[in-house]
Amino acid sequence: MTDTATPRLTPLRLAAGPATLELLPALGGTILRYDWHGVPVLRPTDGIPEQSRVTACYPLAPYSNRIAGGRLAFGGQSWDIPRTADNHPLPIHGLTWQRPWTVTRHDATHACMEQIYEVPDARTPEAPLPWPFPFHATQTFELGEDFLRMTLALRNTGSTEQPAGLGWHPYFPRTPQTRVRAQVSHMWVNDDQSLPQELLDTGGAVGDGLPAAQVDLDNVFNGFAGQASVAWPERGMAVDLEAEAPLGHLVIFTPPGKPHIAVEPVSNMTDAFNRYARDPAPELIELAPGVRQDRATGTLLLAPGAQASATLTLRPRRLR
Repeated sequence: MTDTATPRLTPLRLAAGPATLELLPALGGTILRYDWHGVPVLRPTDGIPEQSRVTACYPLAPYSNRIAGGRLAFGGQSWDIPRTADNHPLPIHGLTWQRPWTVTRHDATHACMEQIYEVPDARTPEAPLPWPFPFHATQTFELGEDFLRMTLALRNTGSTEQPAGLGWHPYFPRTPQTRVRAQVSHMWVNDDQSLPQELLDTGGAVGDGLPAAQVDLDNVFNGFAGQASVAWPERGMAVDLEAEAPLGHLVIFTPPGKPHIAVEPVSNMTDAFNRYARDPAPELIELAPGVRQDRATGTLLLAPGAQASATLTLRPRRLR
């Protein structure tokens, strides 16, 4: 694990009218703060944190959520995948939040950064490969007066096809009246390791609005139509999430007793790659040249040199 203390980090600050954004490229390419009219849209962070996972938002690639048993199967091979967080027994949320990003350009309202991952030459049972496939990841941020648009892309820099997943882990403030709405169709019920076991129809409950203070969720939802929102009636404010393909899944995380929640647009379900490897007849959709996606699990398949990308826009607004 490389998510270590970095006390000398300096935020990269963007501003557009009433909106401000602070980024920490060297700490996992994360968002430190996103404020609108002086009010935090994302979970605010006091000072400079020591770990990327306690920031306001971090990128998820080359996969989101957990890998069952800490072992990846793909293309007739398998690999041990090390844990990525000390408080999780399974590898979770990929590599990109663990490693520094390099800013390639920025101005007052835009920032671009990249991260290059090359597979180490050797591994041992005590030190397995962080990930068996090389990639080049990029992030772009565009800040407007009433929106924040983020794009995450991952390019296969290897010589063989590889599985991939994209997404974000944005945290939002949790107040007594916070409600979460999303256009989803089904929810996966988890086992005691937060791995999906049974798919249930939501019956429109999430679309009607979930009271975040009264639910305990860490579940992935299928059939995500790309629209979600978090509303804070006592603050007179809400934020709309607009996610574009291939982000067809949504994770809602409402940890009991915590002052935050997470609403995470992602491309793949939990343990997607292993589920895809076990499917004898997966249904694949072509998204772009060299890029296919498994309809059931959301697994992205990248040919050598191919690139997948996803875009998420946050739109804060006043409640009437």
